[in-house]
Amino acid sequence: MSSLPTTTIHRGSWVLVTGANGFLASHVVFEFLSRGFRVRGTVRDVEQSSWLLEGRFKTYAETGYLDLVSVPDLGADGAYDAAVKGVAAILHIAYISRIVPDPNDVITPSVAGVQSIMNSAMREDSVKEVVFTSSAIAACPLSQEADNGTVGRHSWNDAVLKVAWAPPPYGLSHAMANYPASKVAAEKEVWKQVEEQNPRFTVNVVAPAGLTGEPLNKKHIDGQANWVVHAFRGNKTVMDALPSTFYADVKDVALIHVAAILDPKVKNARLQSWGHSAHWNEFLAILRELRPQKKFIDDYPNPYHLKVAVDQSDSLALLSKWAGRDGWTSLKESIAANINNPYLED
Repeated sequence: MSSLPTTTIHRGSWVLVTGANGFLASHVVFEFLSRGFRVRGTVRDVEQSSWLLEGRFKTYAETGYLDLVSVPDLGADGAYDAAVKGVAAILHIAYISRIVPDPNDVITPSVAGVQSIMNSAMREDSVKEVVFTSSAIAACPLSQEADNGTVGRHSWNDAVLKVAWAPPPYGLSHAMANYPASKVAAEKEVWKQVEEQNPRFTVNVVAPAGLTGEPLNKKHIDGQANWVVHAFRGNKTVMDALPSTFYADVKDVALIHVAAILDPKVKNARLQSWGHSAHWNEFLAILRELRPQKKFIDDYPNPYHLKVAVDQSDSLALLSKWAGRDGWTSLKESIAANINNPYLED
């Protein structure tokens, strides 16, 4: 974009992005850089994330607009104290991705991460805006067979917390519940912190569902949540468990994060940014069109869309205002970007 509307922070300000090497976070980093902001990204291991200083990011790194710092334990008290120094905005996108039975290894550090970065932000006078990345699963169970009803401001997927915190011995049911439960618990902690601490800065939450679109590194192709690649490779073990859900292009969701920081009118927002409702047969039809020479798995019998009503108008309005987008990027365009790149082998 050649010009920006009035913004909450000045161009050239430092922005902190946690988990900067992730699929979504790396796009958020690039969107801020391309708008003239400086970005400090936190990663667990700077050496393993050095690709973020190369390619499309190289000029920004060489000119001092992009810096990476190590935060190996996102839940440690004071973990972000050094990283927040002098930043005008914080986007907390890092999350615990381990699938393990013990909720104390997933939910507890996720909540501690919220507490840690909020405490660091409260101690740093330069911070004006904070955005947390949540998930659709925090507000809604996204049940495949039941009617999920209407998702509103005060909707929570409390049932998954009960499953995750069921008494030990911890087993498979805990392992499958811990990630969604961590998103519920972490976002609840965000709003608890806002209520109890009354921060001087604005806090917003962006809640996507599944993400599709352009990977910026091979690790994004091999990630457990790269839904297009699962369909491309016919990974039915994963596909069978999630016949239908919502998907948004990663760039759309990154732009909503940018807007949630920069737009002066967005305050205490819970931005449901789920994108398109889709099932696997729609993915497979697009993949067959894009790769007519490749054999894909057969269509699923009796496909369906999730039964749920969710208002995404605020997110779509931000896409229009800040990126000139008329709605979500099409599923076809996003899937094409997901497979037409140097990292995926046919």
